[in-house]
Amino acid sequence: MKQIVLTFLFAVMSFVCEAQTEIVVKGFVRGEKGGPIPGATVSAIEADVQTNTDTDGMFTITVPENITRLQVEAPGYFKHILPVDGNFMVFDMKVDKGYASKLYEYALIEEKLVQDSERRTEEEEAARIKKERNERRMAIDAEYNKLYKNIGLVHSLEFIYGYQLADADVIYKNLGYRYYGNLAPVEVNYTLAYRFNNFVSLGIGAGLQYQTVNLCRYGDVFMPEYQDVDDFTPINVPVFLNTKVYMSRGKFQPLLSVSGGIYLPNTEGMFDIGIGANWRISKTANMYFLLSCRTTPYGDFREYSGLEGLQSRPASYVYYPKSAWAPSIKIGFTL
Repeated sequence: MKQIVLTFLFAVMSFVCEAQTEIVVKGFVRGEKGGPIPGATVSAIEADVQTNTDTDGMFTITVPENITRLQVEAPGYFKHILPVDGNFMVFDMKVDKGYASKLYEYALIEEKLVQDSERRTEEEEAARIKKERNERRMAIDAEYNKLYKNIGLVHSLEFIYGYQLADADVIYKNLGYRYYGNLAPVEVNYTLAYRFNNFVSLGIGAGLQYQTVNLCRYGDVFMPEYQDVDDFTPINVPVFLNTKVYMSRGKFQPLLSVSGGIYLPNTEGMFDIGIGANWRISKTANMYFLLSCRTTPYGDFREYSGLEGLQSRPASYVYYPKSAWAPSIKIGFTL
């Protein structure tokens, strides 16, 4: 019986002691202008106990009896610590003026991190797309290379016929006139080129040109006996560089051709630009057709001097080398 009584007394004393170890603290948290600060965090310094103020800035917190200080934290304010007493506690918070700039800095840092992440994502996606595109292009090139010779040295032979109106000025002391003659140049060229891929080739070439009309003359004014064969020859040798651009893959390809060089022995400049189509006949053979515009040299005689009248003998004249644009048709073969 005595043992039971002692046990009961010990339990009652433990309950009383436990009841006396906690206290309830109430208070109010306000700003510099006296307004309430809702959502502020109120915590005990010596224990892991905390609560938050309500919309009116009020709080109630139960803490151990041995707690001596409470701390209040709120965004934009300095921390505030007060000793615990039995009265209603009021926390007057001071504004942290550097808080806004810190928030701005944090926001900039966060924005930069987001932008860097997005940029890395975009770059990774662009790199992935580029890689897939290159792989697909290489696969297509490999497929066409099985059917056609798209890379390496190629030989081209082309036949050209042009229609050129040459402006022949003959100026007499007492009589002048102008005559336009059709030179109708015929040309054969050979080109050795290197084709880099499906689209571009670069080469060097030479050829032979013959003009069906080698001298511009009006009727029988310039008779053969008055022509100096050393002045002008109807045979020219074009030496040139050539670039061909194939604008698609496949069996039929739109084609752009550009050539530039010089005619020998007349030393007149040579330029040619043409557009047409290329037809793949077999793995190595191609045939192309071009409409082009090219410069062609010719000879012009001026400053006729002699006795007056068209039938005057003897006569002298001065030779002038010239060049003119000639619309032309090209047919070529590539191996």
